[in-house]
Amino acid sequence: MKKTSLIIFMITFSVIHIFAQSVDDVFDNHFKASGGKALWDSVKTYTLKQSYVSNAPSDFDMEVKASIPDVSMLKTKTIMKRGFIYAISPSDAFFKIPTGSRDKTIVYDVKDLSDKERVVMRREVIDMLAPFYDYQKKGYIATYVGLEVLGAQRVHRVELSGKDIKYDLYFDNFTNLLTKQVEKLSTGEIITKEFNTYTTSDFGIKYPSAGTYYSSIDKRNIKLTTSIVFNTTFENNTFKR
Repeated sequence: MKKTSLIIFMITFSVIHIFAQSVDDVFDNHFKASGGKALWDSVKTYTLKQSYVSNAPSDFDMEVKASIPDVSMLKTKTIMKRGFIYAISPSDAFFKIPTGSRDKTIVYDVKDLSDKERVVMRREVIDMLAPFYDYQKKGYIATYVGLEVLGAQRVHRVELSGKDIKYDLYFDNFTNLLTKQVEKLSTGEIITKEFNTYTTSDFGIKYPSAGTYYSSIDKRNIKLTTSIVFNTTFENNTFKR
């Protein structure tokens, strides 16, 4: 091999070696950058609050209370001051729809969740924080796609595939934090979340606190803000009808 060719080969090999990653490398680096895997492993419950704002009547706030060991979740979506409640626990799964006029005492119509809705909510218990956490235990298949350019960023792209959902995940090559998440649902809907701000919680975990949300169905760019409290204590009846 000529000297020039050898040098080019060595440079190319070095570049490939620097940027070559496995999915576990990418995920581990994210957990290290966001507080450490040991801290993530110690999360048992959380309360998450989000606002979806685009100056439209359909804007809403959402509060989620979840217990990971029990696979329980209470999710309340508030639209035009009316709360729609969804809940799942090991023994029950239901949703409550407010009825009647808003100037009177709220009365709820309570119904059982469908089997499909139960599956989605069980998945959300952990995926809402990080879909790639314990991805193998959840039956996901992760594939490292490669290093790509996203705007002004160089990002590691990972595909995460499950039975009825697929994620495209983009991790900043410098900070190792997740900057974009594309969710491809079995219904055909594609949800794109981009994160531009991270906040460190009192618990020590760093999470995406501001960004944008876009649904292929609504076709509106929505401002998304998030706050999370980790390991909150819930009342015994939190996930009951």
